[in-house]
Amino acid sequence: MSRATTAVSTVVIFLLAINLRPAVTSLGAALPDISVAGDLVAAVLVALPLWAIGLGGWATPWLCGRLGTYRTVAVALAGLVLSLSGRVLGGSAQLLTGTALACLSIAVLGTVLPLLAKGSAAFTFGLGLGSTAGALVTPSVVMASSWRAALGLWAIVALLALQAWQRIPGEFPAPQRATGAKPAVALTIHFGLISTVTFLVMGWLPGILRDAGVPATTAGGCLALSMAMGLPMMLLVPGWTRRWRNQTLLVVTLAAPNVIGVSGLLLAPAAAPWLWAVATGTGMGSLAFVLTTISLRSKDSSLALSAVVQGVGYVIAGFGVLACGWLHTHTGAWRTPLLLVLAILLGQVYSGHTAVTRRTPAPRVTPPVTPPLAVPRQGDVPEVGV
Repeated sequence: MSRATTAVSTVVIFLLAINLRPAVTSLGAALPDISVAGDLVAAVLVALPLWAIGLGGWATPWLCGRLGTYRTVAVALAGLVLSLSGRVLGGSAQLLTGTALACLSIAVLGTVLPLLAKGSAAFTFGLGLGSTAGALVTPSVVMASSWRAALGLWAIVALLALQAWQRIPGEFPAPQRATGAKPAVALTIHFGLISTVTFLVMGWLPGILRDAGVPATTAGGCLALSMAMGLPMMLLVPGWTRRWRNQTLLVVTLAAPNVIGVSGLLLAPAAAPWLWAVATGTGMGSLAFVLTTISLRSKDSSLALSAVVQGVGYVIAGFGVLACGWLHTHTGAWRTPLLLVLAILLGQVYSGHTAVTRRTPAPRVTPPVTPPLAVPRQGDVPEVGV
């Protein structure tokens, strides 16, 4: 993939990554004001992106094999533009369909980008910035205009990314097929649990705070702050992932802020909403960790690891998010769903520990005749086990 990494500039990677979250965070920020979204539709809207992204992740290797990497990304960006534009033109059916199609496009981009970025912080930082922008800008546009304008705005951002992508050379190696690849089970579960918590924060944080008596403007500001706190983590964590030799300690350190934030939302949501927002945003460093791990472990042109981990992981997260939404709908309160989130965080720590201590066996390679013994250098960056 060295040829691709030289062809794709850091700026283009950054622009592509920005489009991976606004379709979702803008929806979460505007959800209480969307007239066509009842309780059940709202629960499905929070879970639907995860399932769509998971299915799209599975299909990405096939698309790249048929169209090539360059055309696949271009088609995904075009699909994102059309779906983000179309989902605001009708009622709940159009909103659900457009969101699903947008997330399928996002899935393709999200599966290919780790291979193009190769652990670059431009990828995770762009993802974090897009999350923040979706949460910060959307409420203001809703108040100034309507929820339709606020959600449709992000089609313009996708169009700009498409224009940038079309201006770079279109020569990329075909991705290798996933033959012989063994699923990284622990890393997949870890990714799925992290995504569950991340999407719950993006989708439900304003609703939790508003139900606790926090004003709507404050609740929206807390979501924006939460996304903003993820920005420095998205920038710093890729480097930490390469340098920290005790990867389990890193997993625990990144999960701890979310435990604090979710506990605060459970026990006293209105007492310190800004603090809980800071904590949940800081906890998004876990997402940067797992995405960087995927990049570092995908050392060849194969999409296998990225497709498996993200495809299956997002489906797991979809069921987790839907379960929390179902519990909220049937209990009328947030206590039980937040207790479930705390249990998910414990599973996140355990699966992360397992992922970094158990490595997938490497395929057999015929040893060279000379030299008879290769001694690894002590200064090499430690591999993250999967």
